[in-house]
Amino acid sequence: MGTIIKISEAAVIALHAVDFIAKSDGNPCSTRAIASELGVSYNHLVKVMQRLTRAGLLLPGRGPKGGFTLSKKAKAGKLRDVFEAVDGRMSLASCFMRTKVCGKTGCILGTLIVETNARFREAMDKRICEL
Repeated sequence: MGTIIKISEAAVIALHAVDFIAKSDGNPCSTRAIASELGVSYNHLVKVMQRLTRAGLLLPGRGPKGGFTLSKKAKAGKLRDVFEAVDGRMSLASCFMRTKVCGKTGCILGTLIVETNARFREAMDKRICEL
């Protein structure tokens, strides 16, 4: 059986980390501070931050006052860019079953899947600069 939305823990961490950085008024944010604020594993966050940096969404700073800031690409981008940097291209299931087995013209769950997918797409289309 499929799911409506598949989102990894890493993608959730990435979305929250970018939100944290976006709200920092351009000040560099250390990985330790982000991990502490979000209550996530420092080691896991480091891997997520590396993916976001490779995708060109974060700019790393070096030294004791280093940290991460949003790149121009991120400031102009959408949450979808963050999600896809970690989990790959977004694809949403249209049915809980791999193939339609009910033989009916309409889903017994009504428009639940369609509406949920639409709301998720809408959330992922929010601009990072609007956070």
